[in-house]
Amino acid sequence: MTYEKGLVSVIIPTYKRTDKLLRAVKSVCEQSYKYLEVLVVNDNENDDRYTKALISLMETVTDSRVQLIFQEKHINGAAARNAGIKKARGEYIAFLDDDDYWHIEKIRKQIEAFKTLDESYGAVSTMFKSFLGDKIISKSLPYKDGYIWESILLRRCDVTTCSIMIKHEALDKSGYFDESLARHQEIQLLAYLSHEYKIYLLKEYLVYVDAWGENNPSPERLIKAKKDFYKSVEPLMNQLSDRRKIRIIIMHNFEVAFAFYKQKDMKQCVKYFLPILSSPVTVYYAVERVLLRLKSKRI
Repeated sequence: MTYEKGLVSVIIPTYKRTDKLLRAVKSVCEQSYKYLEVLVVNDNENDDRYTKALISLMETVTDSRVQLIFQEKHINGAAARNAGIKKARGEYIAFLDDDDYWHIEKIRKQIEAFKTLDESYGAVSTMFKSFLGDKIISKSLPYKDGYIWESILLRRCDVTTCSIMIKHEALDKSGYFDESLARHQEIQLLAYLSHEYKIYLLKEYLVYVDAWGENNPSPERLIKAKKDFYKSVEPLMNQLSDRRKIRIIIMHNFEVAFAFYKQKDMKQCVKYFLPILSSPVTVYYAVERVLLRLKSKRI
């Protein structure tokens, strides 16, 4: 399929959160790069009060580049993003959550970066800051770019859908979001993308992530979500040695252990934490992750 050259399609799914949506939309409309279309995808039920509030809110937006997209029914954020991708006309795809926002130069700098890269690159990402209220609580850290799919599976790369711009044709080839997943859809998509194409990191903080109300599932739901995720990325995992597969699972178990720790279930916490100690490499990755998180809060 042929897409409109130079056009950037920005997809903003929104679910039960109209209070911050205008900030997100405004940050896109005010980009210094103007050749955009903004697809706000309703992720609510079509007849509920949130949809009615969204319609009223969007009537106040006068920028003709902004469109409100409806789905047949609410499924999840992955389905909403996929609906946006299928409607998008642009050569490039970018995503933004409804409570986050961008620096005014984000899109322009990513477009300029693409002009310097060869065809092996399918995406350009930026760094991001997480904030709570008026306070910056953490900042993403740089990583080595390239074919980084294994590092993404290991959770060693600070790359998110809100920070990345993807060639539409690259996304068509590598695949869209897995709508069956309750969690880790962006890891799934980015892992497959970076298996087929290199990702370039623009080492500038151009995305602002609102950390208020972050999703913290129960350990039991998290375990189920992890199992579904492993199944979704099984074709990638099967390209790795058993030892490297186990490292990925162990690193994800670190998150499960922490979830049990927050519930003060120390028996289960230890059960999921101990396997990390079985390999010097996983110990290194785990310690690295903790130290980097602590460092990011002090930068």
